[in-house]
Amino acid sequence: MRARDGSLVDEDRVVAAIRAVFAARGVAAEAEDADAWRIDHLLASHAHTDVVVEGVDFDRALYPLAFAGHRALAQNLSDLFAVDAEPVAFFWGLALPATWSLQDVEDLARGAAGLAAAAQCPLLGGDLSKTAGPMTAAVTVLGRAAGLSVARSGAKPGQGVWLTRPVGAAARGLALLQAARPGDDEAGFRRWLAALSVVDRRAVLAHVAPSPFHHLEQLSDFAVAAIDVSDGLARDAARLARTSGVAIELDNLDDAIDVAAGATAQHALYGGEDWAVLFAAPDGFAPPGCVRVGRVVAGAGLTVGGQVIDARGYDHFRP
Repeated sequence: MRARDGSLVDEDRVVAAIRAVFAARGVAAEAEDADAWRIDHLLASHAHTDVVVEGVDFDRALYPLAFAGHRALAQNLSDLFAVDAEPVAFFWGLALPATWSLQDVEDLARGAAGLAAAAQCPLLGGDLSKTAGPMTAAVTVLGRAAGLSVARSGAKPGQGVWLTRPVGAAARGLALLQAARPGDDEAGFRRWLAALSVVDRRAVLAHVAPSPFHHLEQLSDFAVAAIDVSDGLARDAARLARTSGVAIELDNLDDAIDVAAGATAQHALYGGEDWAVLFAAPDGFAPPGCVRVGRVVAGAGLTVGGQVIDARGYDHFRP
């Protein structure tokens, strides 16, 4: 509900509206008093948190709020899937500015609820507040691993390095959005999207509606170390190498690039927000449907084609 000055009023109505959005998509919301949920919560083995800030992590001039809600949950689910855990439930806290309407909150929730339904991840609870700054959402996902989870520290020399799918599409999609600035009106955005070429549409959808899922039934059947690609292939490969105490050589970068979305090596290496899984697997393993992009070698750092490269990527605190 909005007051005449445009601000949200009545916290209970906001909570009820969020619950209704999730219920419409078959997702339970804020049933924290249910015994079954409490047991699932206690049995969770993993928790991942991300913070999303309007104007930093999303821009309403680029796409509708439903996509921002989808992306906020997707990045947490990607963290879970990269350790081979399944979601149990999630929490979110929203700090809402006076410029937001109840419809805005419902649109944000609709995007999160659609992905929550696909992931069978109920909303266990959360909190609301107001802010004089930009809208901020803190999302925490609880997960449970069926067996041993996959860490970042298990890569050894001689192993292959794989991606669950090529990367770079999200970064190219962001560039297209920033150039066109289609806005947050859903009907207008859909018309703009429909007018794009197949290649450009694939890139834009990779950014606004990324899939955190991968096709491997059990990542741990193949992976001995893994990380999701959130900040660019270069930066996240370097993180995997550093944590494992090894070096990674990307000797098959061409296959790592999502050329079907018009991505380039720069997009793949330094773009981020693809949320594919990068993992090391023992030599001789060929994970189905995955792309071999390199190998683990002794040493430290990251090389591409034999050349040491800067492992930069997305960083909130770099210009």
